[in-house]
Amino acid sequence: MNNERIMIVEDEKIIAIDLQRRLERFGYDVVGMAGEGTEAVAMALELAPDIILMDIMLAGDMDGVEAAKAVKASKDIPVIFLTAYTDEKTLERAKEVEPYGYILKPFKERELYTTIDIALYKHEMASRLTRQERLFSAILQSINDGIVALDTDLNVSFMNQVAEDIIGTTEREAKGRHVSTLLSIIDPSTKSDLLTSMISVGKRSTFFNDVSLRNLAGQTMVLDGAITKIHEQANSTDGYLITMRDITELRRLSDSLNYQSSHDSLTGLSNREEFSYKLSEILKNVKMVGGSHSLLVLDVDRFKAVNDTCGTLAGDELLRQIASHVQTNIQRNDLSARIGADEFAIILMNCELEDTISVGNRLQGAVQRQRFQWQSTAFPITLSIGIVPIDRDAGDIHAVLAAADDSCHISKEEGGNKITIFSAQDSKFKRRRGDMEWIGKINRAVEENRFLLYYQPIEPLGEGAAPKIEILLRLVNEDGSISGPTDFIPAAERYNLMPQVDRWVLENSMRAFRRLSDGGSPLADRIFSINLSGPALLDDSLIDTILYYLNKYSLKASDFCFEITETAAIQNLSYATRFMNRLKGEGFTFALDDFGAGFSSFGYLRSLPVDYIKIDGSFVQNIDESLVSYTMVDSINSIGHVMGLKTIAEFVKGPAIKDKLVELGVDYGQGYHFSKPLPLFG
Repeated sequence: MNNERIMIVEDEKIIAIDLQRRLERFGYDVVGMAGEGTEAVAMALELAPDIILMDIMLAGDMDGVEAAKAVKASKDIPVIFLTAYTDEKTLERAKEVEPYGYILKPFKERELYTTIDIALYKHEMASRLTRQERLFSAILQSINDGIVALDTDLNVSFMNQVAEDIIGTTEREAKGRHVSTLLSIIDPSTKSDLLTSMISVGKRSTFFNDVSLRNLAGQTMVLDGAITKIHEQANSTDGYLITMRDITELRRLSDSLNYQSSHDSLTGLSNREEFSYKLSEILKNVKMVGGSHSLLVLDVDRFKAVNDTCGTLAGDELLRQIASHVQTNIQRNDLSARIGADEFAIILMNCELEDTISVGNRLQGAVQRQRFQWQSTAFPITLSIGIVPIDRDAGDIHAVLAAADDSCHISKEEGGNKITIFSAQDSKFKRRRGDMEWIGKINRAVEENRFLLYYQPIEPLGEGAAPKIEILLRLVNEDGSISGPTDFIPAAERYNLMPQVDRWVLENSMRAFRRLSDGGSPLADRIFSINLSGPALLDDSLIDTILYYLNKYSLKASDFCFEITETAAIQNLSYATRFMNRLKGEGFTFALDDFGAGFSSFGYLRSLPVDYIKIDGSFVQNIDESLVSYTMVDSINSIGHVMGLKTIAEFVKGPAIKDKLVELGVDYGQGYHFSKPLPLFG
């Protein structure tokens, strides 16, 4: 990476800023950001960046596809589309621009950076090839092609220096010899001798391409050229002229580029783009002539553990070994590819389901038997496999790949080292497909601003405590109905959409606080408690984003408390501690949500710089009836107070529970006894 200059075209300012920070942290130089099409075109022509990341949905009259077309008409700048749109109409429009990548939101950072690197590389290679072709053309025009003149008996009468180099002999040695003793020009498709064919047919000129020649010096070359009759009179032949151009290096470079563009450089298998093309062709053929094939998608279980523990060199070696197992266990006409960081795909040609399962079992067995060894550490590696039959009933390529991805992920989610066969009627796949539908809904809700903020009061149970409210999230569906967080948050967490949701909630919560404060609302006198997801604790750039919003709306950090679940905090303890300390230094406070659910809480609590602990509602909701629950709440509350923390009890359903909490000295209560969740703005 050499500080490549990148331009971002994204109409959501905060998404653009977040993307800028991520790219700059990875070493790229973001030279400009635009939010609408006309602005993007003008900026691209002025700045001439190395690459453009272009959203398709833009503000203004010109969308991303039209903007990319306008840029392409004036400058050769590669474009990668970043979008949530997968409909056929958008894809067909996007193809017209010949983008160097089409990444669906949400995307993984590694997927984005890999696509950028490959796009820059392919663009550089294409430019280099174009420059070399021009250079070759200039050289050939200046020194001429190889020329061999023959008499009517096909004996050599003249040969220039270039021809001498091609054939591997001198003109003096070749003169008077029959041309067949020096070279043969064989049509690569018909295998016939072009010179003999031309004489017998009587054609004036014959052109040849990609002809292989092994010359007298033992070199193998690839030639383009022509054989032309030398006419003395209208119907008289005085001999023949052979012109030859050595295109060996050009063909080698072209083949090399084609190979690099279609193969994974680490494993030597096909890459995702090439695999998708071949799968698409197979699906077309199956629908026309029939057949029964199988698609397998393999995910390496515990790959992240190897990569994180031993480094990327170990991870790369593991992937090479997996690729070797794949190639060893499939037949020559089968297809294999690396389609993701630790994902592989195989198409078994003319293979029934039973045999496909056998291949999957063989692969799993081969990987397990050969434990991965790196230096002094051995890792037990297994494969999660998804299988999709390919026959006339198979859908299009998107449906087939989605089915394979679903199958593989279900194998992984069920503990790994499993084989799952796709069945559209299976409840597991229906549930997962429901989650997949939420991906599109959540993305559209973010883009179309269709989330709503609700709140629930957190009331002091004693004197001297500042009142709070918890900010809650709702999603407005396209039909106008409202979905609660239990409907869409699980899918957002599963498919890494929470970073987008977190940023929406953060900005809109702070904007709402500013609006309520300016309007004199009593809600602005309370501390806003905002939930952050587990992935937020791993995102250092989110800290800058939070401070940006705080400054943007001229707010005080002390007016905001961030709630983090006990499970997320413990799973990412070092990251959580660093994240929280950074923001506490700015004046924010933190609450540990669902405290007590993990029951390993007390051991970790001393390490977490929290200000509040929210006692899990499963203990609170029946403390008026259960002595065990009462004792648990009493213990958590007492330890929290000893550590100087405020306590908040959730699920306060009625006055009896509230009275028990007051009796125990709990600082705050939250639940339907005080208020159900309400819209932040009536």
